[in-house]
Amino acid sequence: MWNQKMKAVTFSYDDGVTQDIRFIELLDRYSLRGTFNLNLGLQDYSKTFQKSAITVHHNNRADIPEIYKNHEIAGHTMTHPHLEALSEAEIREQIHACQDGLRQLTGQNVVGMAYPYGTYDDRVLQIARECGVKYARTTVQTERFDLPTGDLLVLNSTCRHANPKLLDLARAFIESPADQPQLFYLWGHTYEFDEFDTWDLIEEFCKIVAGRPEIFYGTNSEVLEPFMK
Repeated sequence: MWNQKMKAVTFSYDDGVTQDIRFIELLDRYSLRGTFNLNLGLQDYSKTFQKSAITVHHNNRADIPEIYKNHEIAGHTMTHPHLEALSEAEIREQIHACQDGLRQLTGQNVVGMAYPYGTYDDRVLQIARECGVKYARTTVQTERFDLPTGDLLVLNSTCRHANPKLLDLARAFIESPADQPQLFYLWGHTYEFDEFDTWDLIEEFCKIVAGRPEIFYGTNSEVLEPFMK
């Protein structure tokens, strides 16, 4: 399936915030790979938002190629709107400008995105497809390890890292027989590790899933490549 391996693990994290740097250090330490979904129009340290008691900063645009050099970059629109509330022209601008700008900035072939707030409609799906998007993540959690079926522009995850079943799901994934293809797809926002003091939790997850010869560790596009048309 993936280099003759029947299991895969991938990560998907949104918004391009400064906590990504610490999280990437963690992923690199455990030889794990992920995809980071960026809002190109907001990538400036001075552009902040509040979450509980913390002020969240975005990474500067100029720093993006270095910060994410070992991982995949994907789009999250220019300014994180509810896409389904926009006109078709506005949807196209939000998606195309972000995808194309990230390609120019990083030199990566940017083929993925995550929907802001996880919301979309048929117009959004069609325009994303016309903009060259090959896969797009929702915020739906299946709590399963099923392979993607159907439209990759409606891609659901196994779970969010804030899911109380996170470690139980990780152990179930490890303990399940490797005779059928299985995917653990984790998503979230790295600022939540500061907001809820859960850096130890995500490191425990990494320890559980890392370093196993039966598992393929890849970015979203690497894991999804067998399903892309």
